[in-house]
Amino acid sequence: MKNKPLFSSDQIVNITDLQRKWRKVVEPKLNKLPFLMMFSGSEPKAAILSYEKFEELWKKVNEASELQLKLELLYRIFESERSGEPPVSLADVVSKTDITVEELEAAPDVELEAE
Repeated sequence: MKNKPLFSSDQIVNITDLQRKWRKVVEPKLNKLPFLMMFSGSEPKAAILSYEKFEELWKKVNEASELQLKLELLYRIFESERSGEPPVSLADVVSKTDITVEELEAAPDVELEAE
């Protein structure tokens, strides 16, 4: 990771506080800080964030993943136009693999159009 997240000493939580003083020590910090760090000795071992922050992060990761796929598709379209070669259909790609139509249909993010 190029840029590691910065954190302050207020964000460091003792493991015993996690176990014994969650409501008193940890929850107030989670309400005002973006995340907390759990250390083992001098090494950071885990980041703790509120469920609300986790959902925001999860949404951003999914959006970034979709954007990456769209950029890849756009790049392929540009390359196809530039080279003059027609794009390869999904059916052609699948026919050269061991993936069955049933396996594709079972994937949660695949929608096949009837031909």
